[in-house]
Amino acid sequence: MPTSPGGPSICSTAASWPRRGWRHERTALVLSAPFVRLKDCPMALSTSVLSSSLSSTAISFYRSLTRHRLFATLNICGLALGIAAFLVLFLFVRFETQYGRWVPGSDRLWMVKAEVTMPGFDTFHNDSTSAHFLSFLQNDYPGTRGTRFTTSDASVRKGVGAVSEQVIQADPNFFRILSYPALAGDPSQALARPGSAIVTEATAKSYFGGVASAIGRTLTITIAGKTSDYEVAAVLRDLPPDTDFAPAIIVPIAPLGTTKDDAWSFGDNLVLLSFPDAAAAEAMETRLTDLVRRHPLNEPMPGAKIALGLQPLGALHLNNKSAVTEVATLGAIGLVTLLIALVNYINLMTAQAGLRAREVAMRKVLGATRGALIVQFLGESIAAAVLAGLLGLALTELALPLVNAAGGTSLSIHYGGTQSILPPFAVLVIGAGLIAGLYPALVLSRFQAAAVLASARSPGGGRMSARVRQALVVLQFAIAVALGTGTAVLFAQTYHVRNADLGFVQKGMMLVPALGDKALDPGQRERILKAFSNLPGSRAVSYATSTPAGGVSMIRSLKAKGGAAQQIMFSTVGDGFFKLMGARFIAGRDFDRRFAADDSTSNEPNKTIFRNVVMNESALRLLHLGSPDNAVGKILDDDAKSRTQLVGVVADMRFMGPKTKNDAMMYIWRPLPQDNAAAFLRFTGSPVAITAEMERVWHDLAPNVPFVAKTVEQARYDSFIRQDAQRMRLFTIGALLAVMIACIGLYGLASFDTARRFQEIGIRKTLGASTGDVLRLLIGRFLRPVLLATLLAWPIAYFAMRQWLSEFADRITLSPAFFTLSGVAAVAIATSTVFVQAWRVARAEPARALRYE
Repeated sequence: MPTSPGGPSICSTAASWPRRGWRHERTALVLSAPFVRLKDCPMALSTSVLSSSLSSTAISFYRSLTRHRLFATLNICGLALGIAAFLVLFLFVRFETQYGRWVPGSDRLWMVKAEVTMPGFDTFHNDSTSAHFLSFLQNDYPGTRGTRFTTSDASVRKGVGAVSEQVIQADPNFFRILSYPALAGDPSQALARPGSAIVTEATAKSYFGGVASAIGRTLTITIAGKTSDYEVAAVLRDLPPDTDFAPAIIVPIAPLGTTKDDAWSFGDNLVLLSFPDAAAAEAMETRLTDLVRRHPLNEPMPGAKIALGLQPLGALHLNNKSAVTEVATLGAIGLVTLLIALVNYINLMTAQAGLRAREVAMRKVLGATRGALIVQFLGESIAAAVLAGLLGLALTELALPLVNAAGGTSLSIHYGGTQSILPPFAVLVIGAGLIAGLYPALVLSRFQAAAVLASARSPGGGRMSARVRQALVVLQFAIAVALGTGTAVLFAQTYHVRNADLGFVQKGMMLVPALGDKALDPGQRERILKAFSNLPGSRAVSYATSTPAGGVSMIRSLKAKGGAAQQIMFSTVGDGFFKLMGARFIAGRDFDRRFAADDSTSNEPNKTIFRNVVMNESALRLLHLGSPDNAVGKILDDDAKSRTQLVGVVADMRFMGPKTKNDAMMYIWRPLPQDNAAAFLRFTGSPVAITAEMERVWHDLAPNVPFVAKTVEQARYDSFIRQDAQRMRLFTIGALLAVMIACIGLYGLASFDTARRFQEIGIRKTLGASTGDVLRLLIGRFLRPVLLATLLAWPIAYFAMRQWLSEFADRITLSPAFFTLSGVAAVAIATSTVFVQAWRVARAEPARALRYE
């Protein structure tokens, strides 16, 4: 039997063991098993060596957990929280960035977009274009594959009333481009037959009780005021939530008409093109400018410049810089939260280096190499990451309902299929284990056996390790303070947007956008408004086409005498609109039925004339009309050369949202509500009670049109604030978890440091140090890196939040109070975290510490 250098072989030693002392010798063998060379034991198999190595790693990991329970708990819990935060935000980012990519061939689909530039307005992007675009394109470039469709909210008759559903009107080849899965029938053939409809599984169950019973049944649908019966010919599987175009019903689109009322800039048709690859799409995009030039249409706004482009279907969901920034920011928070958890692990493991120094020395005496020790400690780190990962995955499952409610998302975890969490989870756990364990493994494996065994006390990793730990604490708290500052600014801006002076009184006002449904005629709308005015609690009723939740604002070109033409938005309003809104007149007068020129009603349908108008202050500045008093009475010229006179000036009413920089608005008056108008009702009492009364009246007068009403506050929140508020909640959750994990790490370091200095504190107290002196010594040691982290975090937070606030036209000022508050909070949290351990040591009797000597 061969022997190992310096003594008998492991095999011979094992064979000669007596029963007495078996436990001690067996421990020695397990300790050294990973470092046995195969040639020393020729009868052993490589699998047994691997099994012994894994067994040794498992035993070592188990002992480290049971012997140092506090540090093990802090390590595992901190890492689990970091992994849970990362998983939640990873699911969010994946959901947002893979929108629509489940559709087969989605990487070959491109949407046509229009970029419209008009004088006096920021360039805006329109996802729809001319209805004739596809026919022009296919005539000029034969072989081009594509489909056109429109989306709208339609009225679907259900029982004695009607329900609003999203409906797509599409070309017959729609399903050859967008391959939605079908449960019954053939969707492509159905679209080729006029009068057929395709519904989703949920719609079939809602209207007909099931999929099988839906085929052949009839739906009565009103689209743009036109009511038709459709026979259900196919049923689609319910579409995933990450679908760009997810209608309840799909029906055939009407045949193309003339180009008389068509336009490139304000068309209402969506066009989806299919190309074999990105290069083909880019080549086609370069030809679109010439296509527009060859096929001029009747643009409603003279001077408008139109540039058509192509956008990948996968990029349609995040189609603006703000949305991309928000998703990237939340993804970054997930990464930095995980980073803080990894830093915790590294800090606590290197701090505990002295506790395992003798173990390392004994392993080296028994033949372990540094490489083998690194592998051993990396194995332990991966085992800890696996344990923390499983705990983190469980926390993620528990937290997702809360996150979905707070963030307005529909995230879920799948353990199979293309969206399975298991592959990224495995990469995350192994990667986290390797990253977190590498530096501690290098520190632990470099101990010299002779020096450690000859020393009276265990080493602590050296001065360099202490400095690294200090630097990592600074990094942790710099991130935490920056996130805390950002959270404070987000809360303040959201509060400001919700409570800012908008130039009108939004409390106690109902908004009914359904008044503008094209299925209603002007007489019905007038009767509805009159009935609303007679309801209990109703104080005033009016209508407008532009609302505090957006609405429809048209654009007109106007110029003052001797001035340049400017594009200005205008809204049609009804009787008493400004009084109902609580608007403040600065100069001039309100509209009055006694003045015939105040009425902008035209004898020609779908045409607006401009006679007497009211403008806001921003419009005066845009048209350079001077002061309000001087501007009243001035005559303005428009494209139709009609006589337009300014009769009144009101203070700005911010209808277009906090991010809109141009609030210039002109108002015209019509006695009867028109299409796209929304009703306003000023009320007293309960919103629930007045809504119920309004709905009752509505069903009496317009039973075939769905009733849709909200308070103005809720409508404005849904349109302009909800998404930012939801993102803010996700940001806050990530920031709080980051701070919590940083505090866990700081608590662990404080526990370890106070334990190592227990005897030192006893000596200091014997020499006359008071409890306060000891507290200042221990707490001050940890406050220095926190203060440094605060100073580093402030400029980072300042530049990041200044960039975010720049997107808002109505925004708060970045006050020093935000930064001071975050710094004070960081110091207070760090102090309270360390204080618990420092107080326990500072109050201990010196005799307890000196008894060891």
